[in-house]
Amino acid sequence: MPFTVFDVETRIDKGLVKAVYHRGEPIAEEEAYEQARAEVAARSRSGSDFFPLAFHVPVSIVVGEVDDRRLLTAVHVLGSPGYGEAEIVTEFWARLEERGGTLVSFNGRSFDLPVLELAALRYGCRLPRYFGAGYRDRPGHDLHYDLHDFLTNGGAFHLRGGFHLAAQLIGLPGKGAVDGASVQTLWETGRLADIHAYCRRDVIQTYLLFLRVEVMRGRLSSEEYAAARAAAAPYAAELRDG
Repeated sequence: MPFTVFDVETRIDKGLVKAVYHRGEPIAEEEAYEQARAEVAARSRSGSDFFPLAFHVPVSIVVGEVDDRRLLTAVHVLGSPGYGEAEIVTEFWARLEERGGTLVSFNGRSFDLPVLELAALRYGCRLPRYFGAGYRDRPGHDLHYDLHDFLTNGGAFHLRGGFHLAAQLIGLPGKGAVDGASVQTLWETGRLADIHAYCRRDVIQTYLLFLRVEVMRGRLSSEEYAAARAAAAPYAAELRDG
């Protein structure tokens, strides 16, 4: 069964924020957004201004294609020049419906997949295979292998530091100058290429983390792991270049 490693970067739909938080009020979208962000932070125990998932719109989706031997064969930034947000979401779901296999993510159960499901609702995508095959089922990692979920034993403890910590544990660079908190500003200033590059780096690192977890689980031998790492060397080189 093939694997698809994926990651999603999002912006906040400020028009939706205004419509929901300030319905009927004579207020500009930006002011509505800033007020709502302050409200979200005030309600959060940690002071986080992270908006509810329904307000997130995917602006970059990257997928890594992995074969049955756990070899990374391609990394694709979905879309092309002129593509819009609806098109990249539609392409993601169309690829999954056609290709099937196991999705591999880091915290995809809590963020990426719910965001993509809500985007499918927004854009009218049909997902019979996804909902019929059991990609939402838990426990089990046959169809969605969430590495964060696996490493934390289904959320039994907090992996404080998240993806950056997990990547650093196995000698990867983790997050750099760009992280998820930067995406909104990058998108608003027209730096979509930087968002794509950041998303691509996360997918490559997620794949390398996936390989190490497969070794830990006994599903890859040391020799198979070394062969997969060697085959992925051109992609790993992108992490050094970044």
